[in-house]
Amino acid sequence: MKEIKHVKIGEDKFRISEEEIARRELKVTKINDDVIQLQEEIHGIIAMVGATSSVNIKKEELKELIRIVKEEFGWEDICQA
Repeated sequence: MKEIKHVKIGEDKFRISEEEIARRELKVTKINDDVIQLQEEIHGIIAMVGATSSVNIKKEELKELIRIVKEEFGWEDICQA
């Protein structure tokens, strides 16, 4: 079975209470040639049960997402090959 490699593309911290700071990581994983998975992990008290959410994105859906964020949100620094 092929090993799946996660690539961390973002990390930050945020305060959730006076005593607690949570850490967030955003990772991307190639599922196959046409699909990637984005995964957000939050570590801290609020994530005691391992709060993780993920979404699979097809290549064409990603192109559409890039088009939408360019046109609707004005993210001109997003490039498309």
